[in-house]
Amino acid sequence: MFTTGSKLLIGSAAVAAIAAVAYGVLQGGALGTIGLISAAVALSFLAGLNAFIRDSNVSAMDHDAFATSAAAQATARPSLWPLLVAVGATSLTLGLVTTTAYFVVGLVLMLAGGVEWLIQDWSERASADPAYNDEVREVMADPLELPVAAAIVAGIVVYAFSRIMLGLPSKSATVAAFAVVAAVILAVAAFIGMKRSTSGTSLAGAFSLAAIVLIGAGTFAGLNGEREIEEHHSTAYIAEENECGTEETEADENASQTVAAKSNVAAEVTYDGSALTADVPGYDGEFDALTLPRSNPSNVIFVNESGEAARLVIEMHPDEVDGEPVGPERLCTALVEEGGSHFLTIEFDRPSIAVDEGYEFTVAGSDTSLEVVVP
Repeated sequence: MFTTGSKLLIGSAAVAAIAAVAYGVLQGGALGTIGLISAAVALSFLAGLNAFIRDSNVSAMDHDAFATSAAAQATARPSLWPLLVAVGATSLTLGLVTTTAYFVVGLVLMLAGGVEWLIQDWSERASADPAYNDEVREVMADPLELPVAAAIVAGIVVYAFSRIMLGLPSKSATVAAFAVVAAVILAVAAFIGMKRSTSGTSLAGAFSLAAIVLIGAGTFAGLNGEREIEEHHSTAYIAEENECGTEETEADENASQTVAAKSNVAAEVTYDGSALTADVPGYDGEFDALTLPRSNPSNVIFVNESGEAARLVIEMHPDEVDGEPVGPERLCTALVEEGGSHFLTIEFDRPSIAVDEGYEFTVAGSDTSLEVVVP
């Protein structure tokens, strides 16, 4: 006789076969017909398999089966690993349509949950003693899962915090939000600490809730995108944009007007309003030309002794590859106030004879220049 499960599967296979024939005759669609035929074949296979094993029913005459059948075995112990695999699958799916980070996190969670699930299933079959099975699992899994789990949790926390910090509208909002969160955490910790005893279940629930809130906020912030961060210009930027002029730029705002004592200064270039002169350490007097090495960084201090703000500029004439420059076309200091100084680091990639007009320091807005010789 057929078992109940076999009857249901046989009936389902018959319905799928009849539906395939009816759809093929009435509609003539190849895709739908193939799908229904595939369903009929799959259901027929399951029906045959189920009829062979007879729904795993145990005959009353088979006394040995009472101890060896699946129904006689202990039920599987509760486990969180299937939940972890499900969370990983969700994160992996989310990463397919958002960012790579969620895809990677989901893949890691799925692999970790799957491996842990297999280890737990194996350990539960080690013996009939649950305590011994737990010990076997700890010996096998703890040396691997503790450091890996710590690294995964730390990575998730750091990434979620970074998304939240970059997603808030401003630095002030970030400071305020994290101050409130810190106060809440402190209050909850103080409340837990005042109790004489706290169950492990309560602590696990609190930490789980915190993790869900953190990951949820990080996910929302990541999907919402980072806030617009204003670009802060530098002297390299204004040099690249050919804005090394006499007008003050964003790079000059609050720029330092003093230079601390620094080692390995190649020269001190001074502008007095009419000429540029160089003072080289170790040599007496001032020079109207300056020799600097090639392929090594040279540190130059620009001192402004004129009656107005000034900016030191040097054209670098970089090499080109396929018509595109591979180095800076020019370098310049910030706008230096009267009596102030600024630091400039230069590295020449070819000698002066390889440049049509040679190298020279100039002051923006004036005809003053200082020749630079690079051997």
